[in-house]
Amino acid sequence: MKKIFSLTFLLALFVVACDKEGTTEGNLNNTEASSIDAEVTIEETEEVLDNIALYSESTFNISTSKNSTIAKDDEPDRNGSSGFFKDCVDITVEATETTITTTIVFTGECEDKNGNVITGTITKVRELTDVTKTKTVTFTDVTINGRVVNGTKQYTYTKENDNGNPQMTGSVDITIETEEGTVSKVGNRTVEITAGGDTNFWLDDEKTITGACTYTNASGNTFSVEITTALVKPAQCKYIASGVKTYTREEGTTTLDYGDGTCDNVATKTAPDGTVTEVTLRKKKKY
Repeated sequence: MKKIFSLTFLLALFVVACDKEGTTEGNLNNTEASSIDAEVTIEETEEVLDNIALYSESTFNISTSKNSTIAKDDEPDRNGSSGFFKDCVDITVEATETTITTTIVFTGECEDKNGNVITGTITKVRELTDVTKTKTVTFTDVTINGRVVNGTKQYTYTKENDNGNPQMTGSVDITIETEEGTVSKVGNRTVEITAGGDTNFWLDDEKTITGACTYTNASGNTFSVEITTALVKPAQCKYIASGVKTYTREEGTTTLDYGDGTCDNVATKTAPDGTVTEVTLRKKKKY
């Protein structure tokens, strides 16, 4: 089970973690290590972004009243009721006849409760003429743990899906600048709160994640990752506890199985030649 570096989500999330120098145990070759390293970098960062998008929804008492701006002095609880946002975050909501814009500003180096350091401004826009209620989130030189993020996420938030659970589903197109170079992701995923959704508090949320994406690592090599069995991250657990990811590269297909629901940092890797090994997945170091 991989160690998630971010807030809680996430969308959560969905992180294969590894060490900055080494990658993982279990005889990964250079191509596999590079692929996993690129995915780790993006997924660690994107889970933070997913949490920001999710917990700034009106469901968590972030006002979206028309023709109103939430100012710090006028709205002490402007950061909502989830408990996710800290005092170093200012959230402003502005509504016109055609759009609702939520601006999230991380003042200084804002460190969340999981130790992620965030700086910059994130803008979330919903076109009121859009009956699907899709939001577009824009990241321009936003920094998360020293990684510079640019790009967009589009998603639709559903307070109750067919299972009666909160859900966020959508697409992503982002680049992240790291010490090793620029990595990117294009794809889609769905994050469902499968437990804890009956409260606004974020720490009791269990997340279930599905999706498929194409990644490009710092060397320019492209590979795809599909969640073939839904990933599950229990509340209060820093690891994905179950689910399967399938990696497809020129060398063939590799799978990572995160186990039976036990909260640990062990996964089972099946290589293209059928070789099965146990892999210890470690959290990427901060820069």
